[in-house]
Amino acid sequence: MSIINVENVSCKSGKRYLLHNVNWKVHEGEHWLIFGMNGSGKTTLLSMLAGFLSPSAGKVELLGKTYNKNTVFDLRRQIGWVSSSFFDKHFHNEQALQIILSGCTGTLNVDENITDADVRRAKALLKELRLADKINMPFSSMSKGERQNILIARALINRPRILILDEPGTGLDVYAREHMKNTIKDLAEHTHMTILYVTHYPEEVQSFMNKTLLLRNGCIFAQGNTDEVFTEKNISRLLGETASIHKDVDGSIKLHLEVKSELGQFLI
Repeated sequence: MSIINVENVSCKSGKRYLLHNVNWKVHEGEHWLIFGMNGSGKTTLLSMLAGFLSPSAGKVELLGKTYNKNTVFDLRRQIGWVSSSFFDKHFHNEQALQIILSGCTGTLNVDENITDADVRRAKALLKELRLADKINMPFSSMSKGERQNILIARALINRPRILILDEPGTGLDVYAREHMKNTIKDLAEHTHMTILYVTHYPEEVQSFMNKTLLLRNGCIFAQGNTDEVFTEKNISRLLGETASIHKDVDGSIKLHLEVKSELGQFLI
């Protein structure tokens, strides 16, 4: 069953295309790695899927529905979205519990429909993510790792069918990144949700990511099974540099690029 259907989608900012003529289908139970350089259109695509940005052309359909004023909040409640580049612009002095509960409404706020069960579930997520003592802490006072975990809790509060992770490891220390990776792996292995994972770091690629979408300059460069798409040939062409790829027995990937710098000669 196709739960995400992107047809001929483009998005423009002024005269510049952020995305151009993108066609992509995601089926239930698939877990997708989305990989590309800065400016390739990854966050723009995810913002559309999360219901916070509309395409300039084409159609975005999720769970058999398109976004409009009648469906937007219901769809958002079924889609968990973790994106510090988006939420850091919108959350400031809001407390941790309030932010997590906003995931129940499909908005950035809470309302009178929040139930005692919602609050208990939010507190349970805080405890599981080792943030029970941060329940009343303002977002602006949290560390990068704490913010990411609060956004993960917000994304999971409604037990979403689709979980969208926009560079969840960016800015995290070694412990926080490993905890985040293990959390996402556990969700992939023990729930029925479909996971879309954007990263700049090949070492975050895990064996459960069975599909890969490569983006370059707002266009799809390649898509399909990860073993067939995330190859030395494709990644070298995508990045414009010679790449060597080594896959560990656990499915994680190490990427090496032959990128030289001559900056040191100017400092001699």
